[in-house]
Amino acid sequence: MMALPGYIRENVALAPFTSFGIGGPARWLAEPATRDDVRDAFALAREWGVRIYILGGGSNLLVADDGVDGMVVRLAASGLFGRVEAREDGLSWSIGSAAPLAAFVRETVGAGVRGLESLAGIPGTVGGAVTMNSGAAGGGIGRFVTGADIVRFDGTAEFLGRDGLAFDYRTSAISEMLALRFDFAFTDRDDPFVLRDSVRRHRERKRASQPLTIPSAGCVFKNPPGDSAGSLLDEAGCKGMRENDAVVSRVHANFVVNQANATAMDVFRLVVRMRELVWRRTGIVLEPEIRLWGFTDDLREFHA
Repeated sequence: MMALPGYIRENVALAPFTSFGIGGPARWLAEPATRDDVRDAFALAREWGVRIYILGGGSNLLVADDGVDGMVVRLAASGLFGRVEAREDGLSWSIGSAAPLAAFVRETVGAGVRGLESLAGIPGTVGGAVTMNSGAAGGGIGRFVTGADIVRFDGTAEFLGRDGLAFDYRTSAISEMLALRFDFAFTDRDDPFVLRDSVRRHRERKRASQPLTIPSAGCVFKNPPGDSAGSLLDEAGCKGMRENDAVVSRVHANFVVNQANATAMDVFRLVVRMRELVWRRTGIVLEPEIRLWGFTDDLREFHA
């Protein structure tokens, strides 16, 4: 095999890159700093015939204990991919996909731009948040995105307008490509002090209702139409269930926490049990919000 570029490493543990702190190694981990690096990494993955995985902040990800036999691409946070830039009108912004979501919220609030306050306290990168159309009260972040500079896995690059990004509840078309930067447009302004107070209240609500001090991957399941996954799991008696050190939080039934040394399979087995209990009680099949890498069984297809 040819010598690897300096931004690609072999057999790199992925656990430190995830909020769960769980998972085996990536066969290759690429951390490109330029568009050319991205296209070269994708070309190598195609040449080697391996799957491409896109890693953001790792805050909604469960990596299998054996890791992934593919090319994991994680944009370098330095330079273009990590910048948060306001345009001249103050309401239009250009943001690198690797920029921390918390930094983007802080910058817009400080500039007196309303829109992202409900995302305060959500971990990860802007790219991950937009790909999953993350949100809290008021809807998903995708409603502010006007376009994205993307590279497809076949190496072709283009700018996609909003219609090409196909935002929906906790999903978008971006999962089938890599977005390098996003354009955002906001419409409302407010006093930064008012917005900071709103951020504080959102953070306090999260601290009171979610197990933020213990490693987790956020909400395990999406809310089904017209219902709450957390409530369904709570009513099914899931709180406190465990597989070794993987435990369903007693604070929020839609969170699985790693109390010490949980394995990825511990988490997976527990999630399957949670899903089955809700299905047996209600007939509702919960759809996962967390992403699963390297598992033989995909939870979306798994039937207990």
